[in-house]
Amino acid sequence: MNVLDSMDLESLIQRAKNNDPTALEHLVLAHGELWIDEHLYSVGMTNPMIAERAKAQGLTRADKIIADSAEPKSIAEINATGGLHVRPTKKGADSVRAGLQILTRYPLRVTRRSVGLIKELKSYKWKEDRDGNQLNEPIDKFNHAIDALRYYALECLKEQRPTKYRATIGDTTNDKYSL
Repeated sequence: MNVLDSMDLESLIQRAKNNDPTALEHLVLAHGELWIDEHLYSVGMTNPMIAERAKAQGLTRADKIIADSAEPKSIAEINATGGLHVRPTKKGADSVRAGLQILTRYPLRVTRRSVGLIKELKSYKWKEDRDGNQLNEPIDKFNHAIDALRYYALECLKEQRPTKYRATIGDTTNDKYSL
C-alpha cells in the first residue's frame, strides 16, 4: 500500500486510459483485394474518446464496426456514448492464426496515411524456437491494427474466396470498419 499526501487526479486519469494503441481501420474488399485506410491509431484512448473520434470520422449506427470480443463493457460504453453499433468479433480456438491465414488470401492495399498499420506490418514477427526456427505462432507485439484486420477477416471473409468484381460508385455493401 502507498500512503499519499494528496491525490493527483491527472495520474488517476492517465492510469484509467488504455496504453495499447487503439486502431480503427476502414476496410473495403474490391477486385479481389483488401483496401485499408487507417482512421485512428492512438494510445491513451478512453471509450468515450474512441466513440467521439469514430463519430468525427463520420461513422454512424449504420456502419458495421467490429471490435475485440474480450472487451464487452468497452463495446457497450462506446455504443452508448457514441450512438454507434459496434459488435464483437467471434473468436475461437486458434483465431489469431485463422484470421492471419484468411488475410493472406488477399493482396493488401494500404493508404499512405495508415502509418500505424504500416509500422506494425513491417514489425510483425513470429516466435522462434531455441534454434532460431520460426514457429507457427506470432509474438504478441506490434499487432493492434493487425488485430483489427483479423477481426474483419474472421467476421466478413472467413467463407469467401477472392473474387474479381467491380465496385460501383456509391456502393457501400462491402464497406466495413474494424476497431
